[in-house]
Amino acid sequence: MSKSILLNGDALTRKDVINVAVSNYQVEVDISKLSASLNYINEKVKNEKIVYGVTTGFGSNTNKMIQKEDAIDLQLNLLRSHACGVGKPLSREIVRAIMVIRLNTLLKGYSGVQESTVNQLAFLINNQIHPVIPEKGSVGASGDLCPLSHMALPLLGEGEIEYKGTTYRTEDFMESEDAKAIGYRPITLGYKEGLALNNGTTVIAAVATIALAKADNLIKVATLSTALIYESLCARDSAFRFDPVHQIRKHSGQIEIAQWLKTLLEGSKLVGITQKEIIELLLQNAKIPADVRLQLEQLNTNVEHDEQVQISNKLIFKLRSEGYDDLAYILQFARLKWKPQDSYSIRCVPQVFGASKVAIDHASDIIENELNAACDNPLIFADEDRVVSGGNFHGQPVALVMDYLKLAVAEIGNITERQLNKMVDRNTNDGLPPFLIDGTGLNSGLMVTQYAAASIVSENKVLVHPASADSVPTCENTEDHVSMGTIAARQAIEIAENVEDIVVFAIMAGYYAIHLRMRQFEKVNLESSLEGMLAPSMVELCKTIRNSNKAYQKEDFFETDRFIAPETRAVKSSWSEFVELAERYLG
Repeated sequence: MSKSILLNGDALTRKDVINVAVSNYQVEVDISKLSASLNYINEKVKNEKIVYGVTTGFGSNTNKMIQKEDAIDLQLNLLRSHACGVGKPLSREIVRAIMVIRLNTLLKGYSGVQESTVNQLAFLINNQIHPVIPEKGSVGASGDLCPLSHMALPLLGEGEIEYKGTTYRTEDFMESEDAKAIGYRPITLGYKEGLALNNGTTVIAAVATIALAKADNLIKVATLSTALIYESLCARDSAFRFDPVHQIRKHSGQIEIAQWLKTLLEGSKLVGITQKEIIELLLQNAKIPADVRLQLEQLNTNVEHDEQVQISNKLIFKLRSEGYDDLAYILQFARLKWKPQDSYSIRCVPQVFGASKVAIDHASDIIENELNAACDNPLIFADEDRVVSGGNFHGQPVALVMDYLKLAVAEIGNITERQLNKMVDRNTNDGLPPFLIDGTGLNSGLMVTQYAAASIVSENKVLVHPASADSVPTCENTEDHVSMGTIAARQAIEIAENVEDIVVFAIMAGYYAIHLRMRQFEKVNLESSLEGMLAPSMVELCKTIRNSNKAYQKEDFFETDRFIAPETRAVKSSWSEFVELAERYLG
């Protein structure tokens, strides 16, 4: 039995929208609030009263009276003339989000719509008949006039629709056996229903809802990726584990991300490991020349009294000269762990991701409000005998937070690319091979994943320019300030999808790196199993990554170059599994 949600104009959530848009939930409608505004507007037309957009023209034509007998044609002409969008069709998910949000808005009871109209919109949703809506054409004030007109025309048997993967002219589809079987017939508009259907911020809100869903998932998976990189670097842990550091800054996002990292890395034997702890492990397990063992024991004793004592380069060079390269590598690695702090891309993740988390949460609050807003014009307040021409169709509240979201998501990509760069650079990856591959020179490993990530970061810097900073007046300067919010929301999705690719590269780098690190440990007889050394969440993550890709089934996958694009796509195909894993640990 299909799952469904009840719409009443007041209780729609982002999760509801995603369930309808992505998971094909059906909708039920509460029509109890419709009659008052519908009866009110019908009475006004009957008595030939002046009501904007009902008995007058639109926009700068507001001074032109419309006769009662022409009032229905006025609404039909509005939708036909305004459906002039261009560009690729919006995705099926976005279209379904638009439909359910618009339906919820109409059910609030301020728009003067008929029961037949809301039922028809619900019918299209429930039968997965999707209007074809071009992505470009809205300036984000007077609402999303152009794309919403494309959404509305199929209610009347016009425009274009997509059904089961095929695009049709609506009138042609209505003659098909499929349409007849499900009872798809056109409706007739009421006196204000053209405006009720196409005037409002619904497309901005729908695209924003999808963008936020992507941002929510992205920051969780990026934190997973960061945790895996922490494991492979054996990163210092005080920067995220010592709660007072975050409490005295008082930023909620920073505190939350630090807690996420603590949760994900609980049980790790690598994160936070010190020079002294590595030496002790070597003394317990490794084959060490007697004179070197003596020096290490003495060094460990000295460290008890003075944390400034380092493994000497002289000792490391001695081991290399005597053919103990593997032991020398581990001692060089231990020497690096003497340093008290990591680079910013590692140490400052709570601060950077935390700021992005706050931005995502703020945008979410604005969108949750918008999902249950009456945003067309004019609005009908039947109980107060008022028809008010206001500005609720203006997209500025959503436009600003979408531009904010763009920047917040792009910054997740910026710092993740820096993590990736750190991992492939022999000078900064704490003793791992350059480009995370054996035989560098013959092999290039993950060298160019950083190039690709850098190109995406650069592209995002262009996209992140605030769309809402622009305004191009329309309608003979009657509509002389517009939000461009729909552009901002579309760009937020594009940036989020770009950053997903950067995070995939970082996940690959972390996966390569942890296996290379474990091999270094294995060569000196230290514990080297993932289960024995990694936090449980990271063991699960590595299993998910391994299962994504046949290349990773081989123990020596990091020893030779391969065609890497399919490998990247395979890891990306597990994105939803990464999200589920993160949510199991992070809630």
